[in-house]
Amino acid sequence: MDTRIYWFTAVAGYIIQTKCFSYLQTRDKHDNISDDNVHRGLMVVLAFMYFASLLLLSPVARFFDKAKETKRKRNSTAPLTLSSSSSDLELQTLTEEEPVAPVAPVAVIRDNKIDSSQGISLTYCAKLLTLSILLLIPIMSYIMALSMSPGFDVALIQNTSVFEITSLLYGVCGFTKRKKVVSKFMVMMIALLGILIVSYTKATCDLLAGKLSINEKTGELNDPYLFDRLKSSLLCGLGALTMGPFAVFWNRWFNKRSQNVSLSQQCSHLSMIGIICMVMLLPFFPSMMNTISAIYKDQQFWFFSLVSVFLGTWLHAVSLLQVNRKTSPEYSTTINLGTIIFMGISDWICEPGQTTIVRWEVIGYIMLSVCCIMLSVSYYDKKRITIHP
Repeated sequence: MDTRIYWFTAVAGYIIQTKCFSYLQTRDKHDNISDDNVHRGLMVVLAFMYFASLLLLSPVARFFDKAKETKRKRNSTAPLTLSSSSSDLELQTLTEEEPVAPVAPVAVIRDNKIDSSQGISLTYCAKLLTLSILLLIPIMSYIMALSMSPGFDVALIQNTSVFEITSLLYGVCGFTKRKKVVSKFMVMMIALLGILIVSYTKATCDLLAGKLSINEKTGELNDPYLFDRLKSSLLCGLGALTMGPFAVFWNRWFNKRSQNVSLSQQCSHLSMIGIICMVMLLPFFPSMMNTISAIYKDQQFWFFSLVSVFLGTWLHAVSLLQVNRKTSPEYSTTINLGTIIFMGISDWICEPGQTTIVRWEVIGYIMLSVCCIMLSVSYYDKKRITIHP
């Protein structure tokens, strides 16, 4: 499948996940509950389900790897006739991502031995524990922010924070190309300016849509959830910063030889990370009996939870893995910009009666879209970039 298709599915998966999580925490049934422990327990349950969905990656990835290996063997053992043209011979060879040379299986076996030896070593466990902590922080802050702010605000601040920190660390750690650094930096600054315009004009749009009002006595904006939104933005923005070290360590440890490491191996690493994060959340469950009793027979909760797992988290994780495997690591940062763009479009589609569009917001989205396309073209490279140790 083409990398650009994975790019769009990663964006779509994040949007579906965010909207489902936001709806589950802000619907009327839970707004009427005054017990704060129920709301906090709901955050833990959603985080637990998020990490549990990572366990589904490994078996599905093995299925795709077996299908890919079967196709490779079928093409490599296809008989060649004397009448075959040069184009036919080229079709029977594999691409750069699927080498036929006898050295490749040896490399794969060697990497498998390394992985199997790491599986019983303290170094491997330390790597998984480090990545688990770095992933648990942004996910918990992301889910907590969704309980206090609209999904669009959370998506905007989280993806902006992730885009900034990953772009910075990729450049510092040598994951990016050294060509046209100044021009790329200018494009990123224009993209951030577009995000700034969108975020500040969003308040004007909410005012025109009737979501906010003006206090006639003071002339100030009446926003009863102002401090909650500020708190959630600060919490989500700072928590998302750990995604930068997570991305760097992941590419250093488990994506360094992406041509020789199969998708199932990488998914098994993610599954182990999910298990560790689930174990970290277990101490919170004894105090969540009220939450469990509230959602036990809630069919609507389980429906949207399953949608968020299969069409949201799982789809986003698989697509992001494939994008990171097939292109340079810096290309995946454009997914954050695309998420902000399509999140705004989804709000216009899902809430046409409550959405007002102003001129400066459109200008901000145009700036962001142009910069996203320019960075995608600049970063896109099918060949893997050598990552120096």
